[in-house]
Amino acid sequence: MRFSYPSLVLLLVIGALPLATTSPYHLTVAGLALIFVILAQGTNLILGTAGQASFAHTAFFGLGAYTTAVLSTRFNFPLWATLPIALVLVYVVGSLLAYPALRVKGFYLALVTLAVSEIFTAVVGEMPGPLGGTEGIAGIPPFTFGEWSADDRLSKFYVVWVGAVLACISIERLHASHFGRVARSLRDSETGASAVGINLVTAKVRVFAVSAVYMGFAGVLYAHFMQYISPTSFGLNITILVVSMVVIGGLGNTLGVLVGALTLSLLPQWTRDYVGLEPLLYGGLLVVIILLLPEGVVPALRDMLRPRRRTEKSS
Repeated sequence: MRFSYPSLVLLLVIGALPLATTSPYHLTVAGLALIFVILAQGTNLILGTAGQASFAHTAFFGLGAYTTAVLSTRFNFPLWATLPIALVLVYVVGSLLAYPALRVKGFYLALVTLAVSEIFTAVVGEMPGPLGGTEGIAGIPPFTFGEWSADDRLSKFYVVWVGAVLACISIERLHASHFGRVARSLRDSETGASAVGINLVTAKVRVFAVSAVYMGFAGVLYAHFMQYISPTSFGLNITILVVSMVVIGGLGNTLGVLVGALTLSLLPQWTRDYVGLEPLLYGGLLVVIILLLPEGVVPALRDMLRPRRRTEKSS
């Protein structure tokens, strides 16, 4: 499966942002939006593609960030070492979290995984030693590859942009692979999947673990991009925000998630004059989308355009 043309165009437009502005503020906002794209794509893999109501994405996001932050600030590990360690760690934890999913489903799985995210935030906030407690961890080094270091905001932005492009390409490849077909079978019918010989235990463990890797990767990028993390960076508001990105864009739709993540990441910049109303706007937008466009914005637009294209061809 080739990388979808609309997704590529959208990412290229974001990558061309420095041609229009080199403002550190705008580059920071765009960089954070790209990090949320990666986080939302990982969440979509488990929530949309596999149909597992997991809300533990913030925990994996934070685990990746705290792992690289602790190793780089306390033990002076370089990025080439902290990145694989963080990804392996979130992969293992994601695999372990899959086992409760074998016993509970739907609403109960959502509660269990949401509790995991809240427990993670509470634990790191109560450990003032290497984890920094409520004050967080400051002085995280920027992205460094050999002798080169991304000391300015423009360089950091392009590192994150490359990471987002690679994540989106790989996630579409996964969707088109045997792994993606197995994940969709879990969503459509676990009984049917089991009947055709799919091992549900192995399938769920792999889906949870792989999706956790994307979330942890987003966390690593976030830590080195912002160079500061704290428990508030991984709170309940981030959990709700990422789920909104996936639902509004379109569950199981990689282009939709890309659009949803970018839109909701940039929405606060359009509502800065209405301080305190962001939760109301997010909630209202989410309710409207669920009621009017239950499949998401991008799938709805695609369905609207298909009849027009057929009519044009027939005429």
